This record gives sequence, C-alpha cells and structure tokens, in this order.
Amino acid sequence: MPRFVAVTDDQHRDAQVQMEGPKHSVNRSYVGPDGLPVRPTRLIKATEGHDHGALVRRFPEPEDLAQALVAGDPEIDLENVGRRVGTGNQVWIKDNGGVLYSARVLKVVTDPSGEEVSRDDFVDVEASVDENTPIPWTGRLLPTAAVVHRFAFRRKVQLRHINGLTFDFLRSMAKTLHDQDKVLFLGTGDKGSEPLIFQRNGRPFRGFLEGRIKGDAFLLVLHLSDLELK
Repeated sequence: MPRFVAVTDDQHRDAQVQMEGPKHSVNRSYVGPDGLPVRPTRLIKATEGHDHGALVRRFPEPEDLAQALVAGDPEIDLENVGRRVGTGNQVWIKDNGGVLYSARVLKVVTDPSGEEVSRDDFVDVEASVDENTPIPWTGRLLPTAAVVHRFAFRRKVQLRHINGLTFDFLRSMAKTLHDQDKVLFLGTGDKGSEPLIFQRNGRPFRGFLEGRIKGDAFLLVLHLSDLELK
C-alpha cells in the first residue's frame, strides 16, 4: 500500500507525497503435465532424532556412522518423512534439539572473509523516513551512468502527487533531474548523509532519485541501494 513521506526540493520547500512500490504483475497459475492445477504444500523433511546432530551423537566415530548409513537408513524417519504438514507455529531450536523459550538478541559484525569482528547487544534502530520529517535535497547530482556502474540496486519506489499542488512540486523536481540527465543522492539527517530506513530495524539504504519527463507527465523513481561495487 502507498504511504506518505515528506521530501524537499532544490528551493528548500517541502511537501508530503505518496511513495509506493511498482505494481505487481498479473497473478499466474501453474498446471501439471495432466493439465490439472498445481498447488503448493508443505511436507515433513526430517524429524527430531534423525538429523545430522542426532546421528553424530549416536555414532561418534565417522566409521561407525558411515557403516550405519550403509546398513540402514537411520537418517530417515520412515513413518513421518513425506507426510503433509498442517497448521503449526515456528519455534527456535537449541543445539541439543530442545525448544528455545527465551534468547538474548545480539548484533554480530563480520569482515568480508566471514571472521567475527564484534558481538554486542542488539539496539533497536528507529525508522528515519516518515511523513513528518522531510528528506532534504542534498544537491549531490551524479551522472546516471556512473551510479549504475557503482551501486547495486535492491528496490525502487515511485514518488506520486496527491493533489494539484504536489503535482507541480514533483514535476519540477523531475524536470530538474531530467534536463541534467543526472540522479540526486538522497539520505536523511540535516545534511542528507544518514541512510534511509523505512521501518524500525529496517535495512539502511542509499537513495538515488531519478526524474523523467514526457509531455505534461512525469516520473520520479527513488532507487535504493545497500551495496557499493568496489
């Protein structure tokens, strides 16, 4: 569903506009070789006591485990594997197979090689994008081709007008970007240097605003990236 956000133009005026994702494609249905409809279902893949950890505890020596696998099928619960799963609740499991009823949430940071760098208590991060705090016009106009080759984009959203005044407001922004064939770097904070976070504990993004003009119509697309190519 569309939501309201506040944005600022190059004349330091701000307004509330709508932000919405691209429209979804038409729903498709799937059929099997016989022409009958196919419907997804959930099946039991493994059960407690037959996973790898349980087998290692039963057969500590690799040779014993290999022999058990050759002699039988201790990794398969023949009574339950393949049965359909009804309604159920997701639970977290401890290393010993027991149900985890409480946990300490941590923030673990790793380097590019996967080595752990730090481990701290997780702190909630509030959203930085809302309908009351305008996203500033940073003035950082970047060539479109350079941005496409430098950043990997994960999402895009469209900024839409909600009345005649915001139509002219957004169209003016789109024309500025269209005429210069550049995109505007967007962020939050006083100087626009902070990331765009759309919900609590959400993924932080860099924003790049693209404008297109065709006759009286306009298009403003905010491209979102969380990865810089180096």
